[in-house]
Amino acid sequence: MRKKKLFLIPATALFLGLYLAFNIVISYTNWLDAPIVGDIPWVWVFAFGLFAMTWILVTVYMKQAAQFDKMAEETLGEFGYEEKEDIR
Repeated sequence: MRKKKLFLIPATALFLGLYLAFNIVISYTNWLDAPIVGDIPWVWVFAFGLFAMTWILVTVYMKQAAQFDKMAEETLGEFGYEEKEDIR
């Protein structure tokens, strides 16, 4: 559980922090109104960056979740827990 928390808490804080920062910056400042290329402002770069960050976090979490599941199975095996067969 400690390893899981060490991954989930910072990942959640990063996601929520950037998401809330985006909303605050576009609502109360004009920092992101400056164009980066032609007529495309920084706000579009930040917004698409949030989509990329979401996909990256999901991919990383899926890989980490597989490791968490493996560790859980090993722990259950140490205590002699055997999975019951599905009775239908």
